[in-house]
Amino acid sequence: MSLVEFYVEVQLRQLRDNKVTNETPRIHINEESDSIKMQLCGRGRKLWLLTFIATLTCVHFVLMYYDIRILRWEPEVFLFGFGNTRTPNVSNATKKILFWNTMFGDETFYFGHGDIFNKCPNLPRDGCYATHSRRIFHIRDFDAILFHGNELSVRDLPGERDKSQRYIFVNLESPVTWIRRTKPFFEDYFNLTMTYRVDSDIQWPYYAVRDRKSGNIVAPAFNAVWKIPEDATDDVDKEDQIMKIIKMKKRTAVWFVSNCDTDSAREKYVKELSKHVDVDVYGRCGSETKCPKGEDCFRKLVEPDYFFYLSFENSLCQDYVTEKLSNALKYHVVPVVYGGANYNSSAPPNSFINTLDFRSPKQLAYFLIRLTKNPSEYAAYFKWKKYYDIVPSGQLTICNLCRYLHETTKNKIYDSMSDWYLKGKCPLQDKLSHYPYITKLATMFDND
Repeated sequence: MSLVEFYVEVQLRQLRDNKVTNETPRIHINEESDSIKMQLCGRGRKLWLLTFIATLTCVHFVLMYYDIRILRWEPEVFLFGFGNTRTPNVSNATKKILFWNTMFGDETFYFGHGDIFNKCPNLPRDGCYATHSRRIFHIRDFDAILFHGNELSVRDLPGERDKSQRYIFVNLESPVTWIRRTKPFFEDYFNLTMTYRVDSDIQWPYYAVRDRKSGNIVAPAFNAVWKIPEDATDDVDKEDQIMKIIKMKKRTAVWFVSNCDTDSAREKYVKELSKHVDVDVYGRCGSETKCPKGEDCFRKLVEPDYFFYLSFENSLCQDYVTEKLSNALKYHVVPVVYGGANYNSSAPPNSFINTLDFRSPKQLAYFLIRLTKNPSEYAAYFKWKKYYDIVPSGQLTICNLCRYLHETTKNKIYDSMSDWYLKGKCPLQDKLSHYPYITKLATMFDND
């Protein structure tokens, strides 16, 4: 007899003992029986659900405590081999590259799908093959594994490692973001670095400066060598065309920004600058909404209307120069930079104005106003376009990675990744404890 049947029988006996008359409808007894069954079933479901949740919670905390790898979702694992696990046809000489995690959700680190090496010049015949799938080859057969530092978890690491493999630390964020998030570091773990820094093993800048005549990449670099006037090309806008664009401009400065409270205190600098010169602020931190998201705002709005664009970084760190500068350099608008990099190694001479060359935002404002009233002096900031142009860096980077894997056989290891990435890399950032924002004055004195 089941528990439910036993319980119903007990209830029926109690009804008889209480001298339930024959006039009591049988349907009433049946209803009592059904109600009891439903209550017991409901309690059973709740107990099962609570037990299941408690078990999952315990397993989760056990995995966290012992730092056991949690497998990511791979559908082919659960489809008994019917997923997309077909091994590609590559030779033994082909360098196999694995994107281990993602870069802000992109599983190819923004390098794209398919044959991403087909446009790379001077590569060995067998080239390279890159994938995000960990199951196409055995994990020890990958020549290089790329790890995006800001999304790397100690609970999701390769279970095996060959001594010849290159583990590559990849990051485009500044050290300040890492410090603020208090993420753990992987000391003695990586063999190579691939970041925006010029001292990376494989440099991945936000943009590149290319010589228009030779096609060579000039910057960003340790000591960029810039051309002299006779090396200029003629296939650029003529001076009269540039002057025509300049005469159309009516507003002084513009800033596109969505992060309103940054580590660099750039918003404080702009607030003070705005007291002395007009600055239109677009985005979540401003009041201007003329340029819809997704449109080429530089072409439609900035170039025709404004003399200057504020290329202000959110961190003041070594070599940290982002698309905030390159977006402006592509057009006839002069970028005003605020950052911790050596801009002379990041952009052509006389192509930008550096806030750190001025003692105060007020002094900078007077300089900007003077340039707006002297078109020929302002136009001189575009002479560099005869020698160079600004190009994307993604294809260059992935080609350099493949070339490096073929040409460099000696392996190494970063004993202290935190020292390389963090230690002493943001000296201007540290000075903000003494200044509301950084100016030339902050660079003239040592506050340590």
